[in-house]
Amino acid sequence: MDVPSVFTILKVGIGPSSSHTMGPFFAARDFRGLVAAQGVAGGRLRAVLLGSLARTGRGHLTDAAVAAGLSGHDPDRDATRSLPDVLAAVRAAGEVGIAGRRFAFSPDEDIVFDLSDRELPHPNTLRFELLGEEGRVALTEEYRSLGGGAVAGGTFGPQSARGGRFTMTEVLAACRKREIDLAGFVRENERYLERTDDGVEAQLSALWAAMRGSVDRGLSTRGVLPGLLRLARRAPDIHDALQGREGRRRVLAREMDLASAYAIATAEENAAGGRVVTAPTCGAAGVLPAVLRTLQETLGLPDERVHDALLVAGLIGLAVATNASIAGAEVGCQGEVGTASAMAAAAACYLLGGDAEAQVDRAAETALEHYLGLTCDPVYGLVQIPCIERNAAAAVAALHAASLAVLCRGEDRISFDTAVAALAEIGRDMSPKYKETAQGGIAALFKEGPRDG
Repeated sequence: MDVPSVFTILKVGIGPSSSHTMGPFFAARDFRGLVAAQGVAGGRLRAVLLGSLARTGRGHLTDAAVAAGLSGHDPDRDATRSLPDVLAAVRAAGEVGIAGRRFAFSPDEDIVFDLSDRELPHPNTLRFELLGEEGRVALTEEYRSLGGGAVAGGTFGPQSARGGRFTMTEVLAACRKREIDLAGFVRENERYLERTDDGVEAQLSALWAAMRGSVDRGLSTRGVLPGLLRLARRAPDIHDALQGREGRRRVLAREMDLASAYAIATAEENAAGGRVVTAPTCGAAGVLPAVLRTLQETLGLPDERVHDALLVAGLIGLAVATNASIAGAEVGCQGEVGTASAMAAAAACYLLGGDAEAQVDRAAETALEHYLGLTCDPVYGLVQIPCIERNAAAAVAALHAASLAVLCRGEDRISFDTAVAALAEIGRDMSPKYKETAQGGIAALFKEGPRDG
């Protein structure tokens, strides 16, 4: 059993998409390093986006991510500059500097959205080229954005950046044998991967702080989200309404409404290109923090308990990533929001005292099972409709799944591994038009034109 680090799933990223923004950014930054190692005097850089990256890349800011990566932008060092700001600066300069040399690069001309139908190694494929004299290709490298910010190609190597192979059945058997719970199993695995306990705790603390920050910013920021839809932010008004509804008739428990507000807050931050935590992706980043924050506030949980729940959630996400996929362009939104709901359900069940085999596994399976077959059909290629509300619905579904698992006794008939296998099979059979191409579903049927303003 080869279990990767949970921090390959849970990591701080930039929105709106881990596969269409973060992955291309990392790939562009990698190619920049390859160009620097060439030691050539100059030339022209070009990027070719293929498959889903070409069809929905503009709405996902893929062009801005590519420009940022090639220009050497560091989002941690220069957090105040957004990707659109970096794109505008590169567009104005018409070049980027690499290792003290200047390379011509005009994003409008040198980022090619190749919409041709062809057989690709992965739906999220992109190629970078360094053009020398007379336009001849002096260096080229192809990359695949695998979902969750993971990249293959270049110095990342030919395989999944996560690696490893395991099932939850194997994990549960190991927990029984070692007499530890799921959080303890993950901590042991991180030690095996040569991470110190203090280092793991520090990283968990940073991730939880980033999750809370994304919720807080989403609850306090009003205005209109970027893009053709001109979609107004709703999280602040929803949260304000909840604060004054104690005496009113309500359909859902307050905890469910709070989880919805927190999920929408984070999803809106992501849609605006803000800082979020992939869980397992940017497009589904609102589900897990919404559930964890709701339970922490409701049950008065210390941060240390939330950190354990993050480990459990990360393990569930890894199981999907290694045995199926978390990329919407590969398996549809079942791999993103479906996985996020399963991660949050497992974490919630763990916090509610559920045992590993009969309840936590059951909670994750229940949540994932009801998202099997979910399409990825973003309108205008933006991570806004239907993505934002899906985060809210998945958070509520996760809490419900966790509650059912705790209330129900006995062994479930369907294991989480079986649900993951079903996700993989359905993803293979799903038509490409329902897998982040904006060619089917709501994206294709949406009739409203762009609004003024």
